[in-house]
Amino acid sequence: MHRIDRPWRRPIAVGRGAVAALTLLLLLMPTSPAGAAPMVTAEVSTAECVTAVPGGSRCGVLTVPLSRAVPDSAEATLPYVLVPAALETGRPPLVYLAGGSALSTLDIQQLAVEGGLASDRDVVFVERRGGRDATPALDCAPATAAIRASLGADGDRATRVAAVGAAFASCTEAWQEDGVVPSDFGVAPAAADLRDLRQQLGYARWTILAVGSSAGVALAAPAVDPGGVDGVVLDGPDLGTPGIVSAGGVAAALAVVRARGVEPQGPVPSPPAAPQAAAAEKPESATPDTAPTEVARSAGILTAATDELIAEPHRTSGPRPITLGGDALLAIASHALSEPTAQAALPVLLSSVADGDSTVLDPVANDATAQLADSGGILDRVLGCSTTGWPGSIERSDAEVTTTTLLEDVAAAACTSFAVGASPPPGAIGTSVLVLGAPEQAAALAVPVADGTAAALVAAFPGSGAVPTVSSACARVAMRAWLSDPASYRAALCDTDDAAVAIVDRADVAASPRWADLQSSDAGGRWLLLLPILFGLVAIGWSVSWGYRLITQALRRQPVQDGLLLGIAPVFGATWAIGGAVVLVRAAASSPAIALVGVPAALPWLSIALLVSCLGLVPVWQGAHRGSRLRIAVLSLLWAATAGWTALFVLAWW
Repeated sequence: MHRIDRPWRRPIAVGRGAVAALTLLLLLMPTSPAGAAPMVTAEVSTAECVTAVPGGSRCGVLTVPLSRAVPDSAEATLPYVLVPAALETGRPPLVYLAGGSALSTLDIQQLAVEGGLASDRDVVFVERRGGRDATPALDCAPATAAIRASLGADGDRATRVAAVGAAFASCTEAWQEDGVVPSDFGVAPAAADLRDLRQQLGYARWTILAVGSSAGVALAAPAVDPGGVDGVVLDGPDLGTPGIVSAGGVAAALAVVRARGVEPQGPVPSPPAAPQAAAAEKPESATPDTAPTEVARSAGILTAATDELIAEPHRTSGPRPITLGGDALLAIASHALSEPTAQAALPVLLSSVADGDSTVLDPVANDATAQLADSGGILDRVLGCSTTGWPGSIERSDAEVTTTTLLEDVAAAACTSFAVGASPPPGAIGTSVLVLGAPEQAAALAVPVADGTAAALVAAFPGSGAVPTVSSACARVAMRAWLSDPASYRAALCDTDDAAVAIVDRADVAASPRWADLQSSDAGGRWLLLLPILFGLVAIGWSVSWGYRLITQALRRQPVQDGLLLGIAPVFGATWAIGGAVVLVRAAASSPAIALVGVPAALPWLSIALLVSCLGLVPVWQGAHRGSRLRIAVLSLLWAATAGWTALFVLAWW
């Protein structure tokens, strides 16, 4: 953050008579009660933008007291971006709270401009107190490192959790030395920040759009700012610690995903108008006869895979390898359930681990460990501690695994070390609330989020992951329709399962962790196909040249027997390249989750054509003239490199 220079204020000259009058007034004023809350002040000022913003936007910071319970508290600054409406319609503005991330150029551009939210209303993006670009920022590098290490196989659970708790405690002590108390970053102070920002920007009312862990702040805002909140949109609300932490929650969510792959559930019913109907609409209701059995089966798969990983810990590949123990599996599964493509591959991943093949975990495991070690998760944990016990924060525990999981223990250690108590659950919210969620995420909850809100409208988007509007265009349509007229909104006029990715079947995929690793990395994906593409172009060009020469010889009535043998290498090479391209394109279109596990099952069988092509180089060498041997040597080197590439990435040898 850049330092913000505030204008210098001249001292006000006060005469002796004024001083005497002021003294008399103070003596006549009644003494303030001992329990009266101290007066707090807030102000906004322009500042340099912390991220790239659309043209015409205004950037600034909100300055508020760090502690709202301590007089003369230090200051906290929260950067914000205001994207003005393209057309003045008089509609209440929208304030956006990201979940677990700082102000993002991508969020601002996609929501305000491409998503059209700023077409008819102002949109304000504000950093939560404690966020990365706020001052102070809640960062705890020792804790993020300890959490990552806790996924390893070294030491028992208690020792690893104790190390995480000690890291949390060390950060708490360091914060307190700087005058920072974690309880000042709960949902109530953050909701008060929203009220102050609204007042300072001069808005009479506004609507709150909260993502993920910011849901608690949005639900607390109407009580903190009566009359100032026009409506609330919860986009994938997460009122607990980040992600799904209980074994029962993961098993129930996995059951919904697996059921989607076994039997299509059809269109999701329209969001109910009454809260009672919203509460009654549970993910299992679509398949009442099979859902309980599916939950038990999913729990059994989790248990089998966990036991296998405990018996045979797996060392991941990549730039930051880690030896995964059984405790890590549920954390990896929880992360996979948050993203549509990963959740579609999760059934195959867990089944493969249960059968002893843990290498398929590498791409998802690397992403999960990186997410768990993200510094933004510290603030999410503080917010989760302050919403403990709220509807939508308690997860199911009806799985075969009845002991607490590693993630649950880490969450408990955070709340203990931070000394953040639970805030009172929100009472009756006197405003409209729209909850955008996915059945696989809602299945993990013992009590739906909507149960704590009297006037909540629930819209479900199967397969959309943790944040529906990120993956589902229909969810974005639903949100805009509700914002336009909450009173008349009933259902979005689009396919609610537009983000759902086809579930991977084990028969359709050949496991290849190296391929999956590079496909999940932008840097790797760029060069992975360069070699086979070059091979294909050469093979196709060689085939065309060979065919032209063979036809010419036949027309001249020259013998073509020797020429037929010379075509084995190019023709079978082109067959492998073209066939592989067709298989990959079809798989990417019909089941993109395959790339997260390996390659389409047909691709290794095509390697037979490549083998025949390599053997076809023998007659080429035998019939080569001295002047063409250098060219044939270059071709042979390309063929050998492609064969090695196939063995490494497609067949997953070595």
